[in-house]
Amino acid sequence: MIEVKDLCYSFADKQVLKNISFKLENKENLVILGRSGSGKTVLIKTLLGIYTPDLGTVLIDGLDVHHCDAKIQQEIKKRFAMVFQNAALLDSFTVRQNIALPLYERGETDSNVILDKVKACLSLIGLENTINLYPSELSGGMRKRIGIARALVYNPEYIIFDEPVSGLDPITADEILFYISRIIGTAEATLITITHQIESISRVGDQVLFIDNGEVIYSGSVNALFRTDNEFIKRYVAS
Repeated sequence: MIEVKDLCYSFADKQVLKNISFKLENKENLVILGRSGSGKTVLIKTLLGIYTPDLGTVLIDGLDVHHCDAKIQQEIKKRFAMVFQNAALLDSFTVRQNIALPLYERGETDSNVILDKVKACLSLIGLENTINLYPSELSGGMRKRIGIARALVYNPEYIIFDEPVSGLDPITADEILFYISRIIGTAEATLITITHQIESISRVGDQVLFIDNGEVIYSGSVNALFRTDNEFIKRYVAS
């Protein structure tokens, strides 16, 4: 379970996060929604311990991310996987090597175990035949799917998707959402999806945290979001 309490963070004398609080139970899937520059990515970096908050706490299954020793903090980080907006693949590595990288980083040395896990993840995203290709040989959508496979390979408890369909054409975006939906149906992980696009949220989450100007303006279910009386959210949804 993730519990954030009264989180505040400032950068260069500007308050970026203002008393952010929410709770995410295991196996729930959260969408962090808001305009560009609203504080979504800063919240995630604070959640992961990359940024230290001015005030407030981040608890992961009761462990305070910002008030524990370095070893425990590293163990907490290992429970998370991140799927970056640009996939962040290493150009000099094959697909197989890119997906296997987190396993090497965690000390796995059995080549057969590594290969089996890589193949299983490629099967889940429908790209089994790309195992020996390089990122330059893949389309943008395929690279994003490889990024998903890399996140899955070590069975993380939490997977964070950063703008998963940003910059993609509608057909490719729909493919990415299909595979995220498949993960929701088959994986044990809790998903957190950062986005500013309202049309896809019901496919990737059941809870919404809507942030604007560093403040929470809505926290609740996806269904209730569309019935809110908040005028800003109504305009955002309509647009």
